Amino acid sequence: MKNLIYIFSLVPFFIFSQVGINTTTPIETLHVEGTLCVSNTTTKTPDKISGTDPNGVLTDVVVGTNLQLVGNVLNANGSGYYFVADKSIPGATPGELYNNLDIDLPGVNISKTLFRLLDRTGNYTLTGISGGTNGRHIVLFNVSSSNFKLTNEDSNSLPINRIITLKGGAIATSGQGTAELVYDGALQRWIVIALRD
Repeated sequence: MKNLIYIFSLVPFFIFSQVGINTTTPIETLHVEGTLCVSNTTTKTPDKISGTDPNGVLTDVVVGTNLQLVGNVLNANGSGYYFVADKSIPGATPGELYNNLDIDLPGVNISKTLFRLLDRTGNYTLTGISGGTNGRHIVLFNVSSSNFKLTNEDSNSLPINRIITLKGGAIATSGQGTAELVYDGALQRWIVIALRD
């Protein structure tokens, strides 16, 4: 019985203690002073990466929107490839407005660059795009033969979703064409950098 009491009195010490390798003053649960070698790793596919902070503490690293971790390979999205997504813009009413257009930029389309705008049978106007983040680059491809217009600082969309056309007025394609935009985080606006018919 006496031995059992000793064992139970030592268990909390081991459960809540810190272990140091080459150090007598560990500051984390496991503190290794010196180099570290990991071998016999598994073949599991990781979904995040790790790094150390200024104190050497191992922590998760956030993979930004310009990087992509796929199949154990970390790639830059700005490699010259356009990742394509389709967005249905149904309707035939001429001049129809699309305010705060949601193309799910922070979600399923986080790595997409080229957005094919489909299903229009009438001219339409885009007043703003939701989900902009600083430096985000997108290309809108009007697939239909209907004219596609972008308006400048249009109050039909929220200020953070608005578009600056740099010409001070609306710009449009004559039927099929593309509009290239970049989000300026300081201005909190989409900036049109190119329009092609």
